[in-house]
Amino acid sequence: MVNQIIRNLSSIVFLLTTICSVYGQSDYPEEFVKLIDFEYDEIKDDSIRNVSDGRYYKTNYEDGKLISIETIGYKDRKKHGESLTFRQGLGIMFISKVVNFEKGVLHGYFSSTDRHTFSKQGYYKKGKKEGVWKESNGTNFSEITYKKDAKCGFFKSNDSTLKTKISGHYKKDKKDGIWIIEDTETNEKTKEVYKDGKLISSN
Repeated sequence: MVNQIIRNLSSIVFLLTTICSVYGQSDYPEEFVKLIDFEYDEIKDDSIRNVSDGRYYKTNYEDGKLISIETIGYKDRKKHGESLTFRQGLGIMFISKVVNFEKGVLHGYFSSTDRHTFSKQGYYKKGKKEGVWKESNGTNFSEITYKKDAKCGFFKSNDSTLKTKISGHYKKDKKDGIWIIEDTETNEKTKEVYKDGKLISSN
């Protein structure tokens, strides 16, 4: 039991040291402040005002084993920098979630994954999705282009369960132009034409 605790503590020290060197903001204090569950959750959910600048973390255990570590940073009393979640998987800790903030608003790279069936990644700009976002749930993979949080640009998806590939464009969050739906078993293709989100023709 003592050896397990030592290994767990060593893992935490190593991970947080890595965060400092790779993800940390240079204008933060070097130390992380450990919080218990409800304290961390209140800070994360903005239930506490006037949070001191710094980086905070909490550890989660199950049956005496470390299963996850969560971190969050504050600057000028607002969420700032990378908020990271590490989880245990197949004997190793991996980064399961990356969320970036700037002055309390989502800004920068976002990623969430279980490294098995689910993944989602893309970028936020001033609180809104921007650019290409990639999502996968194990059987379906999609790429969606956003502009100011609205679907705008190229879209494609590949669903291995439904055996279909879909590609097309969005304009102001609505389907626009030519969309192609392909049956990956028969290679048959259906062409659909949209205007302002309305289906104009299909063949």
